[in-house]
Amino acid sequence: MKTHHSTVLFRTALMIGALALAFAACKKSPETIGNGLISDDDYISTYHTNDVELVCHSYLDSVGTKNVSNALLGSMDDPIFGLSQAGFCTQFRFSSAGQNFGNNPTVDSIVLQLYLTGYYGDTTTWQTVHAYELADALISDSSYYNYTEVALENIDYANGYQFRPYPRTKSHVIGTDTLAQPIIRIPLNNSLGDLLMGLDSTAYRDPEIFKQHFLGLCLKCDPPAGNGSVSYLNLTNNSYTVLQLYYHNSDNPERAHRYDYYVTSNDTYFNQITHDYTQGDPDFISQVVDGDTILGQQRVYLQTMGGVKTKITFPTLSHWNDTLSEGCHIVINEAKLIVPAAIVDTTVFTEPRTLSLVMFNASGSTAILPDYQEGTSYFGGSYNSNSHSAFFRISKYIQDLVSSGNQKPYGLSLGINGGGYNAHRLVVNGPDMVTDNLRLEVTYSIVNE
Repeated sequence: MKTHHSTVLFRTALMIGALALAFAACKKSPETIGNGLISDDDYISTYHTNDVELVCHSYLDSVGTKNVSNALLGSMDDPIFGLSQAGFCTQFRFSSAGQNFGNNPTVDSIVLQLYLTGYYGDTTTWQTVHAYELADALISDSSYYNYTEVALENIDYANGYQFRPYPRTKSHVIGTDTLAQPIIRIPLNNSLGDLLMGLDSTAYRDPEIFKQHFLGLCLKCDPPAGNGSVSYLNLTNNSYTVLQLYYHNSDNPERAHRYDYYVTSNDTYFNQITHDYTQGDPDFISQVVDGDTILGQQRVYLQTMGGVKTKITFPTLSHWNDTLSEGCHIVINEAKLIVPAAIVDTTVFTEPRTLSLVMFNASGSTAILPDYQEGTSYFGGSYNSNSHSAFFRISKYIQDLVSSGNQKPYGLSLGINGGGYNAHRLVVNGPDMVTDNLRLEVTYSIVNE
């Protein structure tokens, strides 16, 4: 703590000294900047600094996962972030009303087919999946988060089935069907087919009535034997994601039948994710789990799936105007937050595509920054795989801090986009690193009015 405090005092002294020099120039007419745009009685001096004090630390997050674009399934053992296990709970609806399975129907097989749209991690690792019937109904107007628990029945319909996802496989031949997209097929216990065929006939009259008789399924995965991965699944693409019931009956014993069940955007589903951070890197555990926030000056962490975000504050900005004489004030021309990666992995735990940045309110909730309204091409957030960094342009936000004269302690929250539906993570150099550090680069003018 003493070392950090001394660093803060030193940086503050440097900034005050710089502003004092700027004040001396406040009375001097510029030679080129703004020439012809202002009168001779107005004076502007322009400066640049990348030594603004930042205080930051990583913290545990949570995220809403109801009806997000990707269902998540899989588990990962990350050497830095520890163990993450992702699954989902979902309702189903029948494919056609008034279904009649005929006389003496018998289940041949039942398979849950899932449309695989992407992944994160090592897909060569085997995954062990379990599928349980929901014992609690999912409510359409309720909120669901990564940590939401629901009651489950005891039967594992997947029987601990093992699979490896093949996200690049573009052709699957299933019986007489050829599918041109990657899928995961999970054979389920025939007792689930017996349950579905044995429902009261009224269950097949209306989708909402059906969902009262069959509450849905919850899928989970065991910890992996290696690095593991998380698969991204599109549940509502009914061309590829489907619960398929194969059966025959005594009406025509030689004829095979298939009946399908689907998930649509009118059904409720959510991702359910757990993290065991005690298996992570010791420095990560010390900061994120044990709360040693001073370690954030050296390194901070970002993780989706309701994992980890980073809080950033700027303690000295509200005092910048204090060193100027009456009639002078600071105008922010541009302020860019530079976010550089500390660890680059291009094989397994790869870098994210876009980061997110929002501001905290007094209540602890978050809101978009005023700079975000200018559009993403201005605001930034895209991760550059060549420089292994991202930036955010937050000039309006910084101007507000400088002009307020009263430091707002709420700060910013830095994360990765798609927190509820992808599985990325990133390790970032803290502001006290000597080179390539998390920093704020500011170009500003001192104006004499």
